Amino acid sequence: MANPDVRMTGTATWIAAARARESARADRLFADPWAESLAGSTGAAWLTASERAGSGENRFLPVRTRFFDDVLLDNVDRAEQIVLLGAGLDTRAYRLPLPRRLTVFELDLPEPLSHKETVLAAAAARPACRRVAVPADFRGDWTDPLVAAGFDPLRRTAWLAEGLLCHLDPASVRGLLVRAAELSQAGAVLAADLFGTGLLGLPGTRGWIEQRRRAGEPAPFCTDRPAALLAETGWPRCELTEPGQPAANFGRLAPVPPHWSGGADPTLRTYLAVARTAG
Repeated sequence: MANPDVRMTGTATWIAAARARESARADRLFADPWAESLAGSTGAAWLTASERAGSGENRFLPVRTRFFDDVLLDNVDRAEQIVLLGAGLDTRAYRLPLPRRLTVFELDLPEPLSHKETVLAAAAARPACRRVAVPADFRGDWTDPLVAAGFDPLRRTAWLAEGLLCHLDPASVRGLLVRAAELSQAGAVLAADLFGTGLLGLPGTRGWIEQRRRAGEPAPFCTDRPAALLAETGWPRCELTEPGQPAANFGRLAPVPPHWSGGADPTLRTYLAVARTAG
């Protein structure tokens, strides 16, 4: 099996490269001054290759980042801790105006966390609040390391799984969502992106699927029942937004009606989910 650290770091640098490009725009949706250094030449090459294989510039990535930025900031007054699941090279603890009372736990494989520590230390970057890096593998036990790092299940939590679930197998996805709900108080929030099964048939994803197959990994996780999945795993209060709808557009995507039904193929859908536990 391929080294998962290499796979995840490559993905993380690709996302960082997209943040760097967005940050350089005059009309940027966010500013990440460390993204270019975090991405490096590897991330820039991944971004170029992915867009060459797809349909041009990926406008979804900065929209997704800004959407989830807004979700966290909208919930920061009610949250006492934030957990970034699959944090990769995420810099929200540094670039968002988070209150100092908060603790941000960043979970991911050791290599991307170590790379981020090195780059941010060299830049003398300082987080806005307490930040705790937690090396963990979501295919195994990740809750014990999280609790050992100081996570308190009795405190109100905001969870974010940006760009993570598609990399896991179905059992790991369900297990992650269930465990996060079990560690949450009433009214906790979880934000995540999910993709419809139509993604698996797109020409631009064939290379990625084949790469995963050769590495002995399952096809990307997709679902056409995101609300049902979340409800079944402990997150019954769910709001789904699709890129292009008013809350996830920011003038970058073709407008989509608020009650979009997915067009001719309802499986070709992307979901930005914000779900809460009961209570």
